[in-house]
Amino acid sequence: MMARTTIDRLIINSPYEEPKLHWRHNRETWTFELVEGRWPAGYVIATPGSKSFDDPGIFVEIPLVNETRPRVKAWREAGYPGVTSITKRLLEHWRDPEEFDTRRCFFCQLEAVETLIWLTEAPASERVGIEKYPVMAATLCGSAVGWPLVPVRPS
Repeated sequence: MMARTTIDRLIINSPYEEPKLHWRHNRETWTFELVEGRWPAGYVIATPGSKSFDDPGIFVEIPLVNETRPRVKAWREAGYPGVTSITKRLLEHWRDPEEFDTRRCFFCQLEAVETLIWLTEAPASERVGIEKYPVMAATLCGSAVGWPLVPVRPS
């Protein structure tokens, strides 16, 4: 798609599916382009020395998240190998299309809980290079719970 100076549609993906498109911003030309694929995980910091109100900042990617996402996706597509029978039933319950009228989780909610399950129940061979540390996670019902894990790269 052609670059543009304004965005005419902010919502370009379904909240119930993995994102398929994102707006890529060009800092030099101040233009936007609608591109295929997921927006990489990261955050924006102010440009060093900038005092401008409209500073676009500098995008800092979070490589571990961007490396973990496809691993969790492949694990999901393989049917969640290594999970307990109870976990499997929960995952099937949350993704049951017959229940979508009364209860449907957003993709980001399911992906977050899948990542936590992947860290604890996926075969160790799938988690090579990932260690676990404390994390505070929001549950699917909106409350926060402390779980003893978060992906980090070993130092």
